[in-house]
Parts: sequence; structure tokens; C-alpha cells
Amino acid sequence: MTLAFHPIRMTALRTVVLSGLLIAGLAQAAPLKIATISPLSGSLTAIGSEVKRGAELAVKDHLQEFKALGYDLTLTSYDDQASATLGTQIADTVLADKSILGVVGALNSSVSNVVAQAFAPAKLALISPASTNDALTENGWNHFSRIVSPDGAQSVAAANYIADELKASSVFVVSDNTAYGNGLTKALLRTLKKRNVKVADYVGTGAADVAGVVKQIKASNAPVVYFGGTDDTGGLLVKALRAGGVKAAFMGGDGLDSPSFLKRAGDAGAGVIYTTVFGPVNSFSNSLSFTTAYRAAYQTSPSGVAVYAYDATSVLLAGLKAAATKAGGVPSRVQVSEAVRGVNLAACFGGTQCNTITGAIGFSSTGERLRSRLMVMKFDSMLQAQVAKIQTVSAADLK
Repeated sequence: MTLAFHPIRMTALRTVVLSGLLIAGLAQAAPLKIATISPLSGSLTAIGSEVKRGAELAVKDHLQEFKALGYDLTLTSYDDQASATLGTQIADTVLADKSILGVVGALNSSVSNVVAQAFAPAKLALISPASTNDALTENGWNHFSRIVSPDGAQSVAAANYIADELKASSVFVVSDNTAYGNGLTKALLRTLKKRNVKVADYVGTGAADVAGVVKQIKASNAPVVYFGGTDDTGGLLVKALRAGGVKAAFMGGDGLDSPSFLKRAGDAGAGVIYTTVFGPVNSFSNSLSFTTAYRAAYQTSPSGVAVYAYDATSVLLAGLKAAATKAGGVPSRVQVSEAVRGVNLAACFGGTQCNTITGAIGFSSTGERLRSRLMVMKFDSMLQAQVAKIQTVSAADLK
């Protein structure tokens, strides 16, 4: 018997079959969602946007990988305006969205602190590419990790440079009496003691007391002055030292890594040494392809923050993939946090298959990176910052 097919009925049948295939395809693509938290408006917009952009590029690089596994990977971004108060509100919004399984951020340590506290009951993974306050990994949180060196690591790198490169017999240590400055200098004192470097004196000062401190430094004849603090007092201090004829090497933390420091210090800035947790992007051997992709996407060059945001996102995605594989489907937030803490990405040098830009990434039991890199920079005679040394600090060095 011959069957006759009506054209209209055939069209309807094709539509039903096609719709069924599309529905089946969509059903197989389970949603996996992550987020970023950083300043996207206000005075820190430029650097906060780097967190978002680095994460966007990492997600783009892993889209097909997750798609092949049957997952629809998406990213959403939140603007904290560098405000801890707003960070608390954002944390509540993120927690309410049960589809978000991990977060990259925040930029500011104060925001990371309140967000991590809010995430603690749900064990929602938070990976910071930029928050450096030492106390963030002293809370017993197993859902918070960071891939950037903490403030204490700067002091370790500075002390090692003072002992090994400057070969100083003694150091005069100055704090600007801020929490940041006191934290840096006290950590430095501990490491100098381990390295058997004498501390000529330790004083605190503000901008109004600079003249008196210069007299103390001059009388000490210390070959190195270490300043822990921000660029305002630091710029005034080094300028006053040079005006007073003090030729001691002048070193500080990343508070001096600012254009305003040079404006305040003027020519006295030449020769100043400082540590920074980021450094020039081109100092990373795997940065070329990232920089090319970044410029194509945003028509500008990336900063170190974007590089660390890319790697933080790559770590989160590695943990997300591992958790999903183990769960056999969409994992829970707790499963993702546990997987992230167990991530161990090897370093590689060049090529297109590198998982990280900043080197090997694994975490200690507290969420510190097992080995992190810092840059020791030095302003040359033209006031251009040059890499003086690359220091690697292990989590064990911070104890």
C-alpha cells in the first residue's frame, strides 16, 4: 500500500521533530554560573573593571570545554564601588541566586572580608585576585582563597632583598602609623631578625614629623631606610632625606607604587625600591596570548590585576569542573569550595595550552597560594620603574 504525505502535515512533522531536538539539546546543557565582585563605578573603576575583564576572558577560553561536557557556563558581574557596606548587600544578592556556584573577587580587602563572612554559612567559594590583607586567611574559612601574595609576603621579599642584594648591615625602619604601614613594618622586623640583619631603629611618623625623623636617620648612619606606608608621607620623607644629604637606599611596599609618589618625591624618587604583588604584565612568560586577546577585546593593554583575575577565574573553573565531574551533574556550593581548595594547576612556559599565566597555583590549608610571586621594582634615573628582582614566597615563609 502506498502512503501519501500531505505537504502541510510534513511541514508540521518537521517542526515538531526539530523542536524536540532543540528541547533535548537545551535539556542537556545544564547551567553553571559564576560571578565577579569589584568596583565598576567610582574612583576605582579602572582597576575594578580589570577584575571583570580578566574573568570574562577566562570564561570565554573555557566555554567550549564546558559546552562539550554538557554545561552552559555564564558569568555575571556586580559593582561594589569599593564599599564594604555595598559589598554586604551584594553578598546577600549573590547568596539568593542559587545558580551562582562561585565568585571571583573582591578587589579591596575590606570588601572581601565582609563578603567572605557572608558566604561562610553557605560555603560559597570566593577567590580573590587582589585582596592582600593578612587577616583574610586567618579566619579558618575553607571557602576563601586568594592567588595574590599577602602583605606579609612583601615584607619577606623586602627583607630578603635587603639581606641578599643590598647586603645591608643595618636598616632604619619607619612606619606612617597606619594599619597598612604598621602591618608591613612589623612583619619586616620579624623577617629581618630571621635574616640576622640589625635594625638601627624603628619609629612611627606622619607628614608633620618628617623633619625630626630625618635627623634620627642621619644620626644612625644606617645604609638602608625602609618605609612602610602610603605615598603621601613616603614622598615627603625621601625628598627630605635627599635634601638633608642622606644617601641611604630607600625602600618601601606597594604604597609607593603610585604616580602620585613620584609627583611628591620629584627627582628624589630616583633609586627608590619597592615591592609590589603585581608587576608588569610582560614579566610573565605566558602573558603574550592573554595580552593579545585583551587588546582585541577592550582596545587597551591589561594590568597585572587583569592577569590575576584571569588566573583566579581559571582556578574557580577548574574547581567547578572537578566538582561537576565528581557529582555527575550540577554540583553544590560546598562541593565547589572543596574542589577549589584542592586545585593544583601546574606552571608552564609559553604555548596555547597553559592553564595559568602567573605560574603554578595550589593552596595551603588556610587558602594562601603555596608559592606566590612578588616583584621588587626600582625607579631609574629617568624615574621609570624597572624590575630589580623577582621574589617567590612560599606559604611556609609567612608563618
